[in-house]
Amino acid sequence: MGYDIRNAFQNLARYNERANREMVATLLQLTDQARKRDVGSWFGSIHGVLNHVIVTDMNWLKRYRALSPESPVLTDPQLDPPNLSWSHDLHEDFEGLRQTRVFVDAKIRAWFAEFPISRGSEEFQYRDSRGTLRRAVAGAAFEFLFLHQTHHRGQISQILDTLGLPNNFADNAAYLEGPEIRPVIGSPRGADPVSI
Repeated sequence: MGYDIRNAFQNLARYNERANREMVATLLQLTDQARKRDVGSWFGSIHGVLNHVIVTDMNWLKRYRALSPESPVLTDPQLDPPNLSWSHDLHEDFEGLRQTRVFVDAKIRAWFAEFPISRGSEEFQYRDSRGTLRRAVAGAAFEFLFLHQTHHRGQISQILDTLGLPNNFADNAAYLEGPEIRPVIGSPRGADPVSI
């Protein structure tokens, strides 16, 4: 089995999508009330953390437009919802967040399949969440996208640990075994959600 470093971002996008899918399957074991309960995290609740990550991912995908203004992946109007903000939830319901997570993960995978890694050292300008004009190197900005998600998946994992809900979606070692070996962890179909 060979490994080509030029595929690193595509591999990270694949892992990211899988880890998010497993995280959502785990979170389905909680009631909506449990997902929205303030647990003292920076974004309050699990729902708040999920919202923050989706909004951040969409903002970064839009910032990448500076690298490829005509990209059919990045010019999708669904990346520009009218209510995209950290000041309120993109969706009040978990199903809406889940569907948007799936959509954004597909966009991330498509973007890294489209963007040539040979352009990874290019610089681009973007505006941060406060409107300040900044510069970034493409490859470093791509790394940040994945590191940010990993950080917050770990945060959610820790919250679930304190609630006593088994979870293992942040297990990076299982990723090395390949895309289809690791089973999705979650409650059996029809099981009652946990209202911890």
